[in-house]
Amino acid sequence: MTIKKRLFISNILMFILPALISFLILGIGFLLFYVAFNDTLLEIIPTEPPLLAARREKLSTGLLLTNLIPFLLFVAVMCFTNLFLTKFIFKKISKPLEMLSSGVRQISGGNLDYTIAYHENDEFKPICEDFNHMAAQLKASVEEVRKNEQSRKELIAGISHDLRSPLTSIKAFVEGLLDGVANTPESQQEYLQVIKQKADEIANMVTQLFLYSKMDMGSYPTNPEIVSIGREITDFVSASQDDYLAKGLLVEVAGEPADREIYADPVQLHSVFANILDNSAKYKESETAKAKIACTAEDGMVKIVFADDGPGVPEDTLAKLFDVFYRNDPSRNSPRQGSGLGLAIAAKALERMAGRIYAENVSGGGLRIIVEIPAVNSKGLSE
Repeated sequence: MTIKKRLFISNILMFILPALISFLILGIGFLLFYVAFNDTLLEIIPTEPPLLAARREKLSTGLLLTNLIPFLLFVAVMCFTNLFLTKFIFKKISKPLEMLSSGVRQISGGNLDYTIAYHENDEFKPICEDFNHMAAQLKASVEEVRKNEQSRKELIAGISHDLRSPLTSIKAFVEGLLDGVANTPESQQEYLQVIKQKADEIANMVTQLFLYSKMDMGSYPTNPEIVSIGREITDFVSASQDDYLAKGLLVEVAGEPADREIYADPVQLHSVFANILDNSAKYKESETAKAKIACTAEDGMVKIVFADDGPGVPEDTLAKLFDVFYRNDPSRNSPRQGSGLGLAIAAKALERMAGRIYAENVSGGGLRIIVEIPAVNSKGLSE
């Protein structure tokens, strides 16, 4: 029974019970009065004035007693009824309040897995459900904070690790120049070229880190528009194919890309393509490797698959490829091959396009990176 119904019933009983009991008491009182003073009433018309006064006094005392006793009983009935109905209502309220209070103590004590099991169908049920929902959200928030803190520590460790190598090289070659180790114009030029290369690595790393930080804070400018995914893939491959071939990566488009439109920033979209293919070029095992791009559309989503014939990664590390500075696999743990930010930046960019990115190993060797982006319909809305 809900608290509202209990209050309604108690309000009715607050009037009905005292009234019924009062009528009963008054009836009993009048009956007692009639029995006790019947003789006095029959003899109330005497001829002697002193006797009349005495009998009137006796009758007044009887009437006072017969009215006082019902009044006192009525007050007692009212108090008893109020006490009973208060207990009747408070019993329904006290238990869920105790459960909520206990839940608050558990949550404040750090037990974020605590939930309230409340099975009554009354006003407290949605409150307990909201409490459980709040506890679940709080747990998710705390876990997210812990994850971000761990990511921050890994980010600092990654930056330190990746900066140490080029800075050490720069320092060594500068000392070589100062100490006269490079004593010919040719060797000096060679030393300076290495210093410039290492400085470029640091500059590229700082640029990518700045880009990732801006994306992570949501302050990186974006200019999304409706674009044809097939045309964007074709244009990108045509413009960059020779550059990747020079790096030893042959990029091909498998079949005809799906002619679907998406809502995305073309610059960021091309950056996603470049970061994925750069990853394939960096970690190829042979002098020349291949990467194929296939694009299909299905269930309102555009699916772009980048498949290379490289070394692949262990199955348990696939999801970590898109973490900042992740290079846990020994084959991908060389600072000279990049900052480890490329796929993390691609993942951030796709988040802003309402898309996602994930990786799979190719049967027989190689890595497959899958990008999914919502397609738009003829009205320009995501399907």
